[in-house]
Amino acid sequence: MTHASAAVVVNPRKVGDVRRARRLVERVAESIGMPAPSWHETTAEDTGAGQAREALAAGAEVVLAWGGDGTVMSVAEALEGTSAALGVIPGGTGNLLARNLGIALDAEDAIRTALTGQDRVIDLLDVYLGKGVRRLSSVMCGMGWDAAMMGASETLKRRVGWGAYAIEGVKHMREQPMRLRLSVDGGPQQVLYGRTVLVANVGTLVGGIDLIPEAAADDGLLDVLVIDPSTPWDWMRTTGGILRGKGADGDPSRTHLVGREVVVSTAATRGRQVDGDPASAGHGFRVRLLPDALRVRVPAR
Repeated sequence: MTHASAAVVVNPRKVGDVRRARRLVERVAESIGMPAPSWHETTAEDTGAGQAREALAAGAEVVLAWGGDGTVMSVAEALEGTSAALGVIPGGTGNLLARNLGIALDAEDAIRTALTGQDRVIDLLDVYLGKGVRRLSSVMCGMGWDAAMMGASETLKRRVGWGAYAIEGVKHMREQPMRLRLSVDGGPQQVLYGRTVLVANVGTLVGGIDLIPEAAADDGLLDVLVIDPSTPWDWMRTTGGILRGKGADGDPSRTHLVGREVVVSTAATRGRQVDGDPASAGHGFRVRLLPDALRVRVPAR
């Protein structure tokens, strides 16, 4: 069997013992009869995109990103629009792309999937944050309460895992809703109020919570969700519906829209996040769908 040439882009801060991690990759590669993938470590100055481009220039046909969602998206930026595939080795707290694509959270299983799985072509989101700042997203971007949750400290995340986001979120539950101006696909501007607004490519969060069950990574649509519970009953109904995986229909505290481009703005600056990484505070964002933009290795059927 002929195997594709592979490379690994690894965030050393996320794997603990780097030498042990490299030996694991080499052992899995050897077990399937392929050469050891080349090894590239991220730095504070280059979080993965540069290393992935080096790997592509050297002939890599699959590039494994080992780290959190930020590392994964940095590598994806280099692979966008190419024929090379992204392999995901989850090493962060959220690991949202892996969860949504059925990739195992166990490192050895994920490595094997990246080297022997099948390719799935997914959409991406092009997120414009203003002042010339553009970010790619495979999962979701947001503003308001969800962005505040992403401010959880690394110390807290190491201590309690993804529960750190919930702890941080409780601190911001009393913040006032945002007045949002929102336009989908160039249509008329809508005025909505929300504690959080999300623009999503996929809908599953940590803990298997299906926040936006209508979303799919390859459906050619982006999903917009505005959440604005105000009374205790609103909170109970909305939380219960989300935990049961129910869509926004029938919940007046959730507004769900779909399209291929959305512009969201607010009068006051608010915190923002892209794929779980905090972004600078701003007045909103413009998000455009990039259909069929990235190949990702997923478990073979």
